[in-house]
Amino acid sequence: MTRTPARHRATLPAAHRAARSRGFTLVELMVVLFILGIAGAAVVMTAPADNSLDDQADAFAAGLVRAHEEAILGTRAIEVTVTDQGYGFTRQHFGDWQPLRDRPFGNRLWDDGIRPQLPRGRDQVSFRFDPTGAAVPASLTLVRDRASVDVRVDAAGKVRMDARR
Repeated sequence: MTRTPARHRATLPAAHRAARSRGFTLVELMVVLFILGIAGAAVVMTAPADNSLDDQADAFAAGLVRAHEEAILGTRAIEVTVTDQGYGFTRQHFGDWQPLRDRPFGNRLWDDGIRPQLPRGRDQVSFRFDPTGAAVPASLTLVRDRASVDVRVDAAGKVRMDARR
């Protein structure tokens, strides 16, 4: 790279000097990107990340869908029992109900602050799926602070969720 001697700089055309002074250098662009990255990280770190209610409702609804599928594939009725502590899965085996402990089934506890709204005077709610795929219609509302999510199962065994904020 050759440098223009000082005596020749003054003789460069004005248009050429203006073209060289326009734009940003790579270092300037990198500094700006670095500052934007730091600012973005600060925003992400201070933003509330409490998706616990949505996560719990999604996991519960997914468990209901798996129970529905298991009832059909296993040709045995499956029941999901919900209490204020959590929920668990049982399978009908002849006249008895036996707990399902294998993955992805098994007992699950609600996260801190999550509470199900159980019917008045009852300490549990059950969702039951028969081997044909039909279900006993049931619903449950999960609550955290002022937010809530309704999880419903219709007679065809279809699981639906509706969030209320």
